[in-house]
Amino acid sequence: MRIFQSRNNDLVEIHEESFDLERTIQNLIEKNLDSIFSGLEFVETEFQIDDLRPDTIAFDSEKKSFVIIEYKKIENRSLIDQGVSYYQLLHERKENFVLLYNKKLNKTADINDIHWDETRVIFISPEYTKYQKRASGFQGLPIELYEIKKYQDNMISLGRIGNSLIQSPDSTKSPKIRTTLSEYIEEDYLAGKYHNQYPTDETKKLWTQLKETIENTFEDVEFVQKKIYARYSLKDGGSSICTLEALKNKIVLNYSTSDMTLLETSEFVEDVSNVGHHGIGNFRSLIESSEDITKAIPLIQKNYHSKKSK
Repeated sequence: MRIFQSRNNDLVEIHEESFDLERTIQNLIEKNLDSIFSGLEFVETEFQIDDLRPDTIAFDSEKKSFVIIEYKKIENRSLIDQGVSYYQLLHERKENFVLLYNKKLNKTADINDIHWDETRVIFISPEYTKYQKRASGFQGLPIELYEIKKYQDNMISLGRIGNSLIQSPDSTKSPKIRTTLSEYIEEDYLAGKYHNQYPTDETKKLWTQLKETIENTFEDVEFVQKKIYARYSLKDGGSSICTLEALKNKIVLNYSTSDMTLLETSEFVEDVSNVGHHGIGNFRSLIESSEDITKAIPLIQKNYHSKKSK
């Protein structure tokens, strides 16, 4: 892609330059982490565990999960293998990551406070192989690829690869909702397979109604089934909008925001910032009827527009 700069109505091409060192990319991202990835907190650089040493350890304060970021200066063919190894490391050495997080950020988190099924690995590189780009389009892979480019006058571009909707050849319209593949199946979740909750038939109907209402109201979101809850996130960037947890006679709806000024507490909206909970976000509502869904949608909408504006 060619990039131009407008100067007195003349377009002047901005030429691409190469990064001198891999560490240059790393320093740039770590110093500006929260500006680039909303909600990510820097934890540590070059953290050694066993024979592995991830470049950057970060914590997603919104999803309550760890993120490993790895940088490459040139095309690297073993990238996916490395990403899977780091993802496995996060799950095998949970204690190490929690201790590091508590020490570096002066926190008192417990292993059970972390949403381990939300952990992911991010690669940032100027180039990838065609096979890696294709693999990144497989939804459910806990690996994200970002392409970084450097141009004249210290201009930097950064964009995610493989984040487009897939539609059938005979489809005339792009679907509004993308359902992301994962190790958890919605039908099994509603049958109580993962979290020992057994929603009644009425609760299952309410779950379907809530999903349909969300999907008919918001564009550019994706549905992901997790072990304890389901999540709706922005397709672009993956920022969580809300989470749904099915109990026997009700649905726990969490508004996925840490901004305590975004919503007002009421009989319907509860502040759970200091209360242990499964879903993502500091506010929640209990959905027990169609009327509750009607009341919840404008609140979800506030968070949706807040995330879209970032």
